[in-house]
Amino acid sequence: MKLLLGLILFSFFSLSCFYGEVYKPLPGILYTNIHFDGDFDPENSVKDEIIASGCVQHFLRLYSWGNAGAGSIAKENGIIKISYIDHHLVEFIFIYGKYCTYVHGQKNL
Repeated sequence: MKLLLGLILFSFFSLSCFYGEVYKPLPGILYTNIHFDGDFDPENSVKDEIIASGCVQHFLRLYSWGNAGAGSIAKENGIIKISYIDHHLVEFIFIYGKYCTYVHGQKNL
């Protein structure tokens, strides 16, 4: 019984450490709901006229779908200059997760 419990704990901590390298900051093991900054230029003069988003979702980490690429989000929504990018991650015990990218920028005239 102790061996099984140790193996389960080791698996959770190992997966958590590995998974933390993909997203910053480090997500929780049981539940995660975090917003964090992406890329930005501190000397940016681009107007923040529009916000567009795209998300990727997964089920049991076996199947995922969606598009959270900043470039494709900007292109699909007519953003010609990007001001900054934000991210949002929600996950529940590796069963379901959703990762969203928010692109702020200047719209095509």
